[in-house]
Amino acid sequence: MKIAVPATGPNLDAPVALKLGIAPYLLIIDTETMAFEVLKAALDSTGSGAGIQSLTLILEQDVCTILVGFISPGIAATLADNDIDVVTRVTGTTREAVEGFLAGRSGINKKQGIASRPLSSIRIIEALKKAVNQFWTMAPVLLGVILLTGLFQGLVSKKLILTVFQHHQLLDALAGTLAGSILAGNPINSYVIGETLLEMDVSLYVVTAFVFAWVNVGIIQLPVEISALGCRYAVTRTMAAFLLCIPMALLTVFFVGVLP
Repeated sequence: MKIAVPATGPNLDAPVALKLGIAPYLLIIDTETMAFEVLKAALDSTGSGAGIQSLTLILEQDVCTILVGFISPGIAATLADNDIDVVTRVTGTTREAVEGFLAGRSGINKKQGIASRPLSSIRIIEALKKAVNQFWTMAPVLLGVILLTGLFQGLVSKKLILTVFQHHQLLDALAGTLAGSILAGNPINSYVIGETLLEMDVSLYVVTAFVFAWVNVGIIQLPVEISALGCRYAVTRTMAAFLLCIPMALLTVFFVGVLP
């Protein structure tokens, strides 16, 4: 079978590229003979659309699997739709990556690999299992949020809260965005906090902006995002998400008020 490996050089001793979109070379390797074909990236690694260009190259090569350090969820989904397995967090040289992959999947050729892909019902069961595992992982965090919310209600008076949020549409939306932007978490946690704020007569503008920012901004995770996706992308995305939270909160509350 054929394996695609984005690499920093045109040979098997070159390291595997960290990200598909910035790989200068794409190696197409026949796992039976270790013979390989080198495809040079058509776009400069800093240019826009590099990931899409690499995706097109992969789809044209009739490969079964791609080994890479990191790949965007959108491109990974497209590859999966075309029966191409995606293996991420791959490090080392291209040769080591392929040999390590084969050591875990010895005896599987291309035809068998595609034929052995799970059926739709099995995928549904696996998805349900992942959902249950995610719930159990999230449950302690959710419990902690509930406990902290109760503690917050006991220590912070309603009068103090209302002095911070003045029931001014724009200022409340800004305040909610600032509060939600500091941390990031599961949407369910934001609903618990939002309900508590509403019970304390905090305006819907605050709560709506808080929910938007809690899910979409997440300043606390910015260093990790910079490390994974690059400083320019991470900072631009964070700023755009922050600025959009305010008008989105205003529009949401407006339509809630005018719709029956």
